[in-house]
Amino acid sequence: MTLFCLVITIQPVAQSIQTSPHPVPHWFFGMESHWFEPWPVIPSGSLRLWGSGTTWADLNPSSGVYDWTHLDGWLDAIQSHDAGSVLYTISATPSWASSKPQDTSCRFAPGACDPPNDLNPDGTGTDQHWKDFVTAIANHAAGRIRYWEIWNEPVMPFYWTGTFAQMARMAQDARAIILSIDPKAKLTTPPNGVGGFVDKWWKGYADAGGLQYADIIAFHGGVESSCGNPPKAEDLIPMVDDLRSILASYRHGGRIWDTEANWGSVSKNCFNDRDLQAAFLVQFYLLHRSLEVSRFYWFSYYDPDTGQLFDTNTGQLTKAGIAFEQVQEWLLGNTLSSSCSASGTIWTCGLTGPNGYQAEAIWDTAETCSDGTCQTEEYSIGTTYSQYRTLSGDTFPIKNGQVPIGAKPILVEN
Repeated sequence: MTLFCLVITIQPVAQSIQTSPHPVPHWFFGMESHWFEPWPVIPSGSLRLWGSGTTWADLNPSSGVYDWTHLDGWLDAIQSHDAGSVLYTISATPSWASSKPQDTSCRFAPGACDPPNDLNPDGTGTDQHWKDFVTAIANHAAGRIRYWEIWNEPVMPFYWTGTFAQMARMAQDARAIILSIDPKAKLTTPPNGVGGFVDKWWKGYADAGGLQYADIIAFHGGVESSCGNPPKAEDLIPMVDDLRSILASYRHGGRIWDTEANWGSVSKNCFNDRDLQAAFLVQFYLLHRSLEVSRFYWFSYYDPDTGQLFDTNTGQLTKAGIAFEQVQEWLLGNTLSSSCSASGTIWTCGLTGPNGYQAEAIWDTAETCSDGTCQTEEYSIGTTYSQYRTLSGDTFPIKNGQVPIGAKPILVEN
């Protein structure tokens, strides 16, 4: 996984971002996991199959030969656990089909980042290897995979070395084949980060006509930073604004999904504090929703280096995993009634729900956590609210019209 950093400074003035008028559905909470046994204990509304042993190279080891064993294990587990819809990422050229089968610069396997050998740089050619695989998997998984993602982070040369024309041709062929088998299927763009040199990829792919073959715009919203400069959830805002600006210039207004993001690699950014990880996750989900990102797939449930929600050493959820459960409870079925906004360093997001429910998520980016202790300050709250909830799942009454706020969001409610 590769994340792209776009850092902004939040000035101590009021800010706001638009919010969706619709209740939060279960599929907003997507997830990625490397294994289907044991199954994640956290429910999610959609699962992305990437880093799951199900790439094109995994499933199609030689021409005309398909091994669906691992894919079927995933699809059976998803069905048995009622885990919602599936987003399958079609990526990684098998070496037998690769134009550079000995290319060891590729991630996963030699030649996996190179275009098929029957597809020319200008997008011409039979593209038969790709078409055969897409046909085979679309038939095999008909009705079980509804969402299809074309490649993974092609801006990165260890994932893709081909041209825009080649990627657009593959998207065109995949769309025609998949919709002929399942007319209800939806396809996404190839997902990349946003900002800096990555914007050139989006524009190049759009100029090649690639956007017309997508129902959904997929991006990767990682805001990883360096050691000593921890990731900030609010850095997502300029990324989404930038992406929407690019799309608007091509008159494309499709739905936007973030199909892979988290707080980054802790081995690189030193973001090890479990309380701050929990704080980041909840802030990130709230901001995604307020930015009208329709789905957000968290990466990854078991991964100890990036986004870990479950610790296999202890057999328990991490603090971030517990926070994932809590933010689901806060949001599911409720509506962000007022945009997430900042006044100085204090952020608030208004919520409403059935039967007159009113709530507000609040956090303060000026506060921090260290060694299991989190700084807080007293914050005056209106008389509308009678209690508040924490990321650990505890509920407390509001006393004297004040609540303790810090980096970890709380939810005040009536």
